[in-house]
Amino acid sequence: MNDDISDHGDCFAIPDLWAPSRFLTDGPESLLFSQLKLVDIDEALPEIVEQLIHKEDDGFFSIPDLPFDLAKPVATPIQTGDSVKESFQTLTAEGSDEVDIWTLPDEVPTKTAKYQTWEGFEKQKDENYSTPYLAEAGPSVLDAVIASREDSLHIKNTEHLVVDSKTYASSLLSLGLGRSSVFFSWEERKQSFVPTLSLMRISGYTGDSLGGLSTMFMDCGNITRSLQHFVEKAYASEKSPGRIALADAVSTLLATIQSRLSASATGYSSILQLQSLFQPAHSILTCFRRIVVNTSATRSDESMLSTIFEEIQLLEHRTDSLREILLEILARVSQPWLEFASEWLGLQREAGLPLTKEGPGKSFVKVDNKAWVDDQGLEMNEPDYVLDYDKVPAFIAPEDARAIFEVGKSLRFLRAHHADHPLARSDVVAYANPPPLEWKFSWQEVVQVEAKALKYEQVLIVALKQYSQHTPLSIPHLADPHDFILDFFGKPEEDMQAHVLASIDALNQPFAASEQQDYLSSGLNTYLTSSQSVIDNDESVFAPPISLAPVLSFNPVIAAQARIINGTCMRMFFNSHKLREHLSVQRSFQLLGNGVFSSRLSHALFDPELESAERQRGVARSGGMMGLRLGGRDTWPPASSELRLALMGVLTDSYTSSQPLSKSRARTYLDQSTIPGDLSFSVRDMTAEEIDKCMDPDSVEALDFLRLSYKPPQPLEAVITPMILFKYDQLFKLLLRVVRMLYVVSALFRDTTDRSSNWQGVEHVDQRFRIEAHHFISSISGYFFDTGIESTWRIFDRKLDQIEEKLRTDGDYITLDQNEGLDKLRDYHERVLDRIMFALLLRKRQQPVMNLLEEIFTLILQFSKHSRERAIGLQKDSANDDLKTLYLRFRKKVGVFITVCRGLSEKKGYGEKKMVDSRTTAEEGLFDGDDLAEENTIVQLLTKLEMSNYYSKSVVV
Repeated sequence: MNDDISDHGDCFAIPDLWAPSRFLTDGPESLLFSQLKLVDIDEALPEIVEQLIHKEDDGFFSIPDLPFDLAKPVATPIQTGDSVKESFQTLTAEGSDEVDIWTLPDEVPTKTAKYQTWEGFEKQKDENYSTPYLAEAGPSVLDAVIASREDSLHIKNTEHLVVDSKTYASSLLSLGLGRSSVFFSWEERKQSFVPTLSLMRISGYTGDSLGGLSTMFMDCGNITRSLQHFVEKAYASEKSPGRIALADAVSTLLATIQSRLSASATGYSSILQLQSLFQPAHSILTCFRRIVVNTSATRSDESMLSTIFEEIQLLEHRTDSLREILLEILARVSQPWLEFASEWLGLQREAGLPLTKEGPGKSFVKVDNKAWVDDQGLEMNEPDYVLDYDKVPAFIAPEDARAIFEVGKSLRFLRAHHADHPLARSDVVAYANPPPLEWKFSWQEVVQVEAKALKYEQVLIVALKQYSQHTPLSIPHLADPHDFILDFFGKPEEDMQAHVLASIDALNQPFAASEQQDYLSSGLNTYLTSSQSVIDNDESVFAPPISLAPVLSFNPVIAAQARIINGTCMRMFFNSHKLREHLSVQRSFQLLGNGVFSSRLSHALFDPELESAERQRGVARSGGMMGLRLGGRDTWPPASSELRLALMGVLTDSYTSSQPLSKSRARTYLDQSTIPGDLSFSVRDMTAEEIDKCMDPDSVEALDFLRLSYKPPQPLEAVITPMILFKYDQLFKLLLRVVRMLYVVSALFRDTTDRSSNWQGVEHVDQRFRIEAHHFISSISGYFFDTGIESTWRIFDRKLDQIEEKLRTDGDYITLDQNEGLDKLRDYHERVLDRIMFALLLRKRQQPVMNLLEEIFTLILQFSKHSRERAIGLQKDSANDDLKTLYLRFRKKVGVFITVCRGLSEKKGYGEKKMVDSRTTAEEGLFDGDDLAEENTIVQLLTKLEMSNYYSKSVVV
């Protein structure tokens, strides 16, 4: 520094910012930067400022004369400052005024640079030098400073023991691998590794820096021990296939780390290099520990799979090989669940004992008892397959899970009732080479899955065509049963000995080496040994998202199997098992759609002119038609023998009359008398309170004990379920009441027109009551049968026609869509009944309206009793007053009923429930339309009942 600049008293002095340190000028140079010769830029530049000073014009923007001369050789600048200054001075002194700069050489030869490397620094020979930096003075100097009592560095390491570096590095390696060593031991109580010496360090390191380096090794050791404990516990006590698969993957991880890092750590002597070696192992061990900890609280394999899938989705952004490792873990752990799903779908043979309804079920298929009512009205239980949504992983959508379950359930129907069908034969399915349910994580694999699924579908369609045309299947069996026949009888002893020796030689041969690539081990080796954080040619960036991987991997196979099985089962139900005929029986009898049956049943129950079926002493039956004569007898309910006599032949004759003439001629009388489902009359199982109500012949519930017993054949119960039969029974009970009310109001006219009755000269109240009651019941009956039942069943008939038209083959085997199976037909059938029950006011939310309607029916029945008593001359003195009171109550109830119906018709949202989303109308299938939406048809009932506000006006009686 200059003297004037170094004067600290001058506040305007400008310091030399580029001045070297006094420590470097006073002592010898440091070894690290001793060979670097840096050029001082102040000495390398020409003295342009001096030229500007001696310039005559002394202009501010004047251009200095640069020393260029072509005649003299140009001096080549070198790296030292003095030589550069000298060369520029020479050019300035000998330069000319006129210089052509374009004739200068293109390139100036430069001196080759000398590069410095860390390796050269490590391998250089020790020289006697002194350095001002403590870190460059060597480990001995640093150890001396650390161990000094003065503690000039203030790190408080004076009490630390200095241990051997190689022994400590070996201990760190053992610690990272989860092993005890000289300096680190496993403490069972803390479930962690602890150092054997509380205060220790190695030469050249402080205790704090060494503790920071050992933290990662401590984590690796503790995680390794916890993962080993998880593996041992899973192998010892777990029975879950998914948890055992996860334990196997963790065991593979630990074995790979042990073998790879133990072999790789022998060539490293530096702790920092050892730390870089364990860095990828620490990352993957932490990831596995997180997965194991999060899945330890789950109770089932399916919830464990859901947790693993969610954890892997959080790491989807990774582009290194850890992403591939996690995906392989997911594929391994979910393999048991996918194998059972493939077995349930029929894509592969069932391992072990087949799943039956007598067992407890497996995975998402649960065997549960379903309740149904038998012919005697008793509630029975029958085991059946039930879908358990709690056993479905999160990566399977609920609609896909239901499709898998229903396809497997339909396949069991084929195996049980059509064992010779190609889909029920495992050899045919195996010949078609069905693609298994496996994870696919690249676009190329997804395309291959779709191609395999389509090819599998085409092969099966060819087999189904041959079966439908009664052509022998040209598909070889998997194994010839004659190959396994042990035939030694009648052969010489020498041949038998030779055969046994040949068998022994064959068994002594080693198994054929079937080397299968372990993608998990190879991925772990790549991840642990790769020096690059990103793998070359990695396709994970362009792979489909993990959230879409289940749909792309499984849905093509599921859809192909569903299309084939749905089409096959639907054909069997309509063609072989006559489903349409059974549904027609429900419409004709349960819903009183057969006119002959309605008329015969009405007469058998209510006609007073028929001979009584009641047993009477001293009176011989004439042998003609007999009836129960409800309303004209004293004892009720009738005995079982009376029911059989009165209802004998009603069902059979009605069913025979509904058959076409050509069919009735072709059948015998025995065939005609057999109704599908063994339909017959029976007595409903009732409670004590309900029985008390039935014992009153003038009550609305007098006929509630009578029901129709129908049991669908074994295959058809998939479409006609016990719940559907219960709804049919509820509708039949209500319609039987309506039929009775129709007969009652018709009998009112007969009583008044009979000249022998005492209805001559009746008052206007009686006539008004009779007319209004007849109008009300006729309106209710017309609305129930026409609007509620007929219009809705007509929609169902059109749907059945559409299904049969689609199933009609014209040389090609038509398959149905994935969402067009038996389960969808069952749901559609149930929605038909729900719409009918909604129109007939039988839904639970409509119970108050039905109670009001039953009260009106009760008032009409009381008026009918009054009419019968008056007709036979049993009228009381106060009968007219009671009749007026009864009529006023009837009129009031009808007015309230109409008001309630009008309110329902004006209520927003009543009966406007949509079955499907309107956004999916462009891709509607057979059962996805809105044709069965609950419409607000109560307006049609109001139109029939009242159009002039008659019941809102007051009346004087």
